[in-house]
Amino acid sequence: MKKLTLVFCILLSFSFVAPNNKSNCAIKYNGIYAYKIDNEHSAIIRFYEDGTALASTSVNDYMDVFSWFHKENKDMVLKGTYSLKKCVVKFEVTGMTGEQKYKGTVSDNTIDVKLTDAATKKTANRTYTFFAL
Repeated sequence: MKKLTLVFCILLSFSFVAPNNKSNCAIKYNGIYAYKIDNEHSAIIRFYEDGTALASTSVNDYMDVFSWFHKENKDMVLKGTYSLKKCVVKFEVTGMTGEQKYKGTVSDNTIDVKLTDAATKKTANRTYTFFAL
């Protein structure tokens, strides 16, 4: 009976730990999230610990992105703030080229989002994959 009780307690503890594991839905700050649009271009997102979110498009050579994809660049970057609650990320970004709204789910190395363009009201579902610096 003690073995059965012990096994039950262990299984019960896993049921509480697994769905709420924050490490599975933590946003990463040491790189970018990218979605391949076509053979040459990608949509990219970058997050900062201070709550800043950036979005833009780029050629597919991600290592070149870090020379211009930062908070201080106001020309080619849409900028806003994000919130993360229970693995759901939300943010709106604006800039010289437009405004977009994002809502999605964060997992280990991906973010699944629904993107809405403010001007056209068009939506798209995308899965962004994380690439470290």
